[in-house]
Parts: sequence; structure tokens; C-alpha cells
Amino acid sequence: MGTCGSKPSKKTNIKKNKNNSKDTKRLSSSLSKNTSSSLQLDNGINGGDAKKFHDEHKNNLNQVALNWKPNTIGIWKRSHEKLAIHTDIPRLGHKIEIIDKMDRLQNISFSNVTSISLNNNIIPPNNTDIKKQDSDDNSNNNNDNIINNKEDEENKQQQQQQQQQQNETPKSEQLIEHNSKYTSLTTLTSHGTFSTAQVLKKEEVVYQVLTNLAHLLDGEEKEKRIKSTFSNYIKGSGDMSQQLLALLGQEVGESSRLMQLLKVCHQKIILPSYYFIKANLFEDLPFRDKRGSWRMRITFETDGSVVASHSKRQQSTAGAENDPEFEFEWCLSIIFDKEMVISGLKVEVTDLIISKNISDDKKQEIQRAFQVLQQATNNTNNNSNSEPIPLNKVD
Repeated sequence: MGTCGSKPSKKTNIKKNKNNSKDTKRLSSSLSKNTSSSLQLDNGINGGDAKKFHDEHKNNLNQVALNWKPNTIGIWKRSHEKLAIHTDIPRLGHKIEIIDKMDRLQNISFSNVTSISLNNNIIPPNNTDIKKQDSDDNSNNNNDNIINNKEDEENKQQQQQQQQQQNETPKSEQLIEHNSKYTSLTTLTSHGTFSTAQVLKKEEVVYQVLTNLAHLLDGEEKEKRIKSTFSNYIKGSGDMSQQLLALLGQEVGESSRLMQLLKVCHQKIILPSYYFIKANLFEDLPFRDKRGSWRMRITFETDGSVVASHSKRQQSTAGAENDPEFEFEWCLSIIFDKEMVISGLKVEVTDLIISKNISDDKKQEIQRAFQVLQQATNNTNNNSNSEPIPLNKVD
């Protein structure tokens, strides 16, 4: 992976190589383990050619890890056509949560919209603004004893009006609207059983992500434009990724504030920081991805800044499948200023679970390794260097 940027002077490169020489040796060792065997089998490459190709690949990964901040910004600066926005938002959009601390819109979450059953004729709530639900949808009862009598009466009147409007709409039409936005999804649970639920269709998730973010970032005019033209691009059939790519180019626009945020709403943006985490831990404690654990949260702060946070869980390769020796969650936070320019990057470990079924010595080894990783994340977060640099070979 490489990034674009002006070429630094030789003096700058020499200084940087001296500062990173110790880290580079460790990175070279840890990042090369997974590549040596596979590269020798790749397309007939063998002998000296395989070693040369492997060394070049290793050096590139070393630089990505050592310079994860400039490489992250380098990815963000690419045009939207060269990024995976159009493939990842339809595929992973239901794992995006949008939080507006200025209360312009209700917070939006798609992950819990899974308990709707057509067999019971349960009609889903209005999906324009879906508020995250942590319990059993008791928010419509308006019977909270904390509310004073005046607010209680107003809520009751509003509820009656909503009920009256719902009664005016035939049940069959409500079910048709439900069918147009929802689909059945069967998943394999962690207990080895299958669960089927009603979830928002991909096109509905894409619609809500784009329109709500457009409202918050570029105003009502951009929101209305996307709403009015959405169906011209997203057909509900065919290749949605290519349909969305056309919509992004024609209706969102490369220079819009919305596009600046969308250019970090894909999984490739986390690769440099992932290699940083891996380089500082993998050699001592090998780990793998925990399937389906990626999440993204977009937070609109009261000071006008925006924080886009990617989180992902990793598991130890040692131990049983359902009881690994350790599991941890790490997070990449991308901070935008009021002009939607990246002003900061931060990577951190946010959770660590150590198995109870391992020896005390092993527990202490894991704790020491994560203390080293924590120190590395603290050091890199305090380093403000974020200008893209080319990937130079490591001796």
C-alpha cells in the first residue's frame, strides 16, 4: 500500500530512518511471518525472485505500520472512485451508528432493527429516523412517572393522533410499506444455532445513511437532492455498488462535506492502523479477526467537529474456538474539524478479555504484551506528524 505526497529531502529520510531503526527490526520480523510461505506459491514465483518480491512486500508493510497516520490520510485524500465506499456502505451500512450531540436529528442505529415479525402483523416504526432501542420499545407508552402532568397529557394527545393516523391506513398498505423496506435475514449465532429476523434492506440503509448525513453536513438542499434522485440510481436490483458509485459522483460530489466523511466510511481506511497494532503485538501474541465484529460510529460534537470511529475485535489463535486465550477490541478514531478536514488520528485498545482457563504465567505474559502495546499507542497518539510520505525501503 502506498500514498501520494511530496518527496522529502535525503536529510529528512536519514533522520527518520535513524529514529525508526529499532522499530523497523521488530516490524520486519512480525509482519513477514504470514507472507513468506504464500508468496513462494504465488504465480510460479520461486527462488531468488520470490525472496526479492517477499522483501519488497515486507518493506512496504513495515512502512505502512511505522507511518500509519500519513498513510491513513493518504487513503482519505484519494478520489472516491478509488475507494470502497460504494461496496462497503451497502454491505456494512447496518453496522454504522450516527450520533448527533446537537440534537438536530435523533440518533440513528440499524443494528437493533431485527425484531419485526410479519406473522404477528407487527408494523415497524417510522424509519426516517431510527432511534437506538436497548429494551422492548416501551418508548411509545409515555407512562414514565417522572414526566409531569402537563407533558404526560401532551404525550397522550400525540399518541392518540398517531394511533388515529395509523388506523386510517389499512393494515395491508402498512404491510406493503414494511415489505418494501425490510427483508428476512438468517444468521448463525455464537451458540451454533440459526436466527431469522426482519432487517432493513440494503438500499434502505444506504438511503438513510446518505440522507441523514447530507442533512447534518451539507444542509436540507443536499438532503432533498439525494432524496429526489435516489430511485433514479438505486433500483433495488442489479449491481447496487455500481449504482451507488454513479449516485456519489453525480449527486454527492467530490468536494462536498458529505464526501469528505464518506471517504473514511469503508474498511480499507483502517488497514494502516491495523498493521500498527499487529506490528506491536503479533510477534508475541498471534491473533486473528473476530468475524463480523467491525462497527462504525459517527459522532457530531457540539463544537462542530465530527469523529468517525472504527472498532474491531481480534481473538488469539491459541485456545478453543469459543474460549481463546485472549480477545481484544481496538478502535481507530478519525477527527474532522469544522471544515471537514482531518485534524487528528487516534488508535487505542478499548477492551481486553483474558481467558480464565490459562495459567497465571500465560496471563501475566498477555498483560505485559498489552502494556507494551498501550505504551506504543500512547506514543503514536501524542505524535502530531500526519503529512503523507512515500514508502521508502527499509535496509
